[in-house]
Amino acid sequence: MNNPFQKAIDSLKIEYDKAPNPQEHSTFTGLGTMELDHSTIAKDIPCQSACPAKTNVPAYIEALAQGDPDKAYLINQEDNVFSGVLGRICSRPCQDACRHQWTNTNGPVQICHLKRSASDYKTNPPKPLDAWFETSGKSVAVIGGGPAGLTAARELVRYGHKVTIYEREAYLGGMMMQGIPVFRLPRDVVEAEVKAIIDSGIDVEFNCAVDGAAMAEITEKFDAVVVTVGHMKPYELDVEGADINTEGVVSGLEFMKDYNFDQVEEMTGQDVIIIGGGFTAVDCARSCARAAKRMVGADGTVAIVYRRTEGQMTGDHDEIQQMVREGIEIDTLLSPVGAVTDNGKITHLTVRRNILDEEKSTTGKPAIKAIEGSDRDYPCNMLIVAIGQDKEDDILPEGVKQTENNWTSNEKIFLGGDYNYGSLDVITAVNDGKNAAKAADTFIMGEERMQTHVGITLIDSNGETGRVRDHDNQLPVEMPKLPLSERDGTNEVELGHNAEGTQVHATRCYFCHYKFEIDQDKCIHCDWCIQVSPRSCIHRISRLFHDKDGAVKTETSANTAEDATFIWIESDECIRCGKCLRICPTGAITMRKTELTNCKVSELKSKIAENKDYGN
Repeated sequence: MNNPFQKAIDSLKIEYDKAPNPQEHSTFTGLGTMELDHSTIAKDIPCQSACPAKTNVPAYIEALAQGDPDKAYLINQEDNVFSGVLGRICSRPCQDACRHQWTNTNGPVQICHLKRSASDYKTNPPKPLDAWFETSGKSVAVIGGGPAGLTAARELVRYGHKVTIYEREAYLGGMMMQGIPVFRLPRDVVEAEVKAIIDSGIDVEFNCAVDGAAMAEITEKFDAVVVTVGHMKPYELDVEGADINTEGVVSGLEFMKDYNFDQVEEMTGQDVIIIGGGFTAVDCARSCARAAKRMVGADGTVAIVYRRTEGQMTGDHDEIQQMVREGIEIDTLLSPVGAVTDNGKITHLTVRRNILDEEKSTTGKPAIKAIEGSDRDYPCNMLIVAIGQDKEDDILPEGVKQTENNWTSNEKIFLGGDYNYGSLDVITAVNDGKNAAKAADTFIMGEERMQTHVGITLIDSNGETGRVRDHDNQLPVEMPKLPLSERDGTNEVELGHNAEGTQVHATRCYFCHYKFEIDQDKCIHCDWCIQVSPRSCIHRISRLFHDKDGAVKTETSANTAEDATFIWIESDECIRCGKCLRICPTGAITMRKTELTNCKVSELKSKIAENKDYGN
């Protein structure tokens, strides 16, 4: 039956152009498989984006905030492999990227220390992770049992391959065992996490130094070879009288290896100088100068000589403070230019004053200029040269060269870790070990079998994340440390946070993996969300600008309600309190959880075919 009012109703409808409904992911739930999804999650979770291993930082911190250290540890073990190790010695690029750096005066969330808390409070020892694929019948050799090699071996076993590690020492761990002092990294922590990897079914050949000839034989025997022997050849100091053959001159790596295995002789009354400003130089200095200068005696001195300033040193502010407390002199803007010897033994080091240049060096740090006529002799009975390392080139078979990424000119040989890109840090080595394993698996199986996409889940919790505005007002608790009088060079200096301290640090996290977003088609511009937000994180916007992937890059604010095209939640400023969702009268605001997710390519294809929510 015709409605006599319908024609009149239709005549009153106004046709108008609607503004687009911008969404920051390619799909509402499921798997986001487009570059838009990766760009958005990198912007929303800057700590994870900055981590070389792409550790799911907010997820493990949330688990700690909920009182579940076992879950937190497993998340770390999956992503960065050596959770207990990196909770102590990571270089912490995530903390430089933490949003608290620009939203809070109390500094970033102590992400690294929380990683350690997960390790300290877990209730079970580390165990092997489940494999991704059934046994392939293929075999892979890994040359070198350091962080990158152990990571590659673990991943290759999960791909289903049989793995053998060739290690020239009588133990595994590489620089984690040799180069980092025991008072920073207890050896039982390293051994437990290494054991979890080896227990997954990996064979190890110890005391097995591999050269080019041996590599050629191994390459013939295995379906693929991953080389991860690191950078173990120390750079020599180009100073007359201070070469490695001079008595009293030793490389930083050699000194740390002797120190960690209790083979350093007493140096009572000696004057020790360490050249360098990197991790190894700092570790050497702190190893020489424990409380009451146990190794050098009351009359001895320990000094770092560095050619730039403290601001360019690798050690963080706290570590530099600890060096000062431990009686270590830090002499900067000095370069060694000569040495004085007596009967072949060093007695003094000649240094020259520098100034910083406005130009940048090849490392990105300020260049230096020497001040002529500023030479000075420093007493020096022992000189530790810690200016970096290079790789030993004789391990690859003749004619084999590095090509790009982890590949070489021999299709069966892959490079990983420091040996691939240069001497950096453990977290970067872990990431490259993963990359090398993936490249080897792709070669062996003839296809890429694992990909990383963005998992998106709708959370129906009325916007509750566990965060409240008061969490922003907490003062971070300092890491408890061993008293100076008890720092004997063996006991761990940083003691770890107790449960209360862990909670304070964990609840400071913004939980950036939760994403609040407005459906512009449901929004009525009532501005209630703007009024209720505890900080300026929701704005009226007239226009949005996108990057090449379609992710929002910048916006133009609207000065009045009339000029507003969108009400927009700025993820960089959002503290995930959920007030906007709870106040919205139209249900336009949703909360979803976004996480990087490892996916089997075979299953991904079927999911995309079956469910439109899985990508486009």
